[in-house]
Amino acid sequence: MPQPLPLPIRQAMFRLWQQGRDATQIAASLDVSCASVYRMLERFRRDGASGIPPQYRYLADDAALPDAIQSAVDLRREHPTWGAEFIRMQLLQRDAKRPVPSGRTLQRWFARAGLMPPPAGRRSKAMVARATTPHDVWQMDAKEHIKLKHGEEASWLRIIDECSGAVLHTTVFPPRGLDESPP
Repeated sequence: MPQPLPLPIRQAMFRLWQQGRDATQIAASLDVSCASVYRMLERFRRDGASGIPPQYRYLADDAALPDAIQSAVDLRREHPTWGAEFIRMQLLQRDAKRPVPSGRTLQRWFARAGLMPPPAGRRSKAMVARATTPHDVWQMDAKEHIKLKHGEEASWLRIIDECSGAVLHTTVFPPRGLDESPP
């Protein structure tokens, strides 16, 4: 959302409007876009001098939260590792007819409620022990029938040392069936 026009510019705009200047003159003299001036002049015509200050609606800190947001905040307190989008999906599953705010809106409400963001990524399901010295474990990867630019196909086989990540061997060859022996 763009920043609001500063109050001194709004006041100067109101004075120039009262002096009978048109929108293009006001925009040029204050270096403000014509669209902003037209919007402000419409407010001045409708509200007079009370249209000068910004008219934002702030929700008081002690105001009651809407139902969907209160439910989301409660869910987040119960499950601190759940993200906003997951909580949003949970709320939609509970009652698909009830409107549910976007994930970004929920994130803002979680921050306002003092709830920290969930941890990034997913937790690993199991501890995976990796090789600690070179040549303890090798990884082999293969890909078949890779389409090349000129229309032919190729396959490759690669062997990598798990500890160092070094490529130990790579072979590129034309695809062949299982019953064929290498040339």
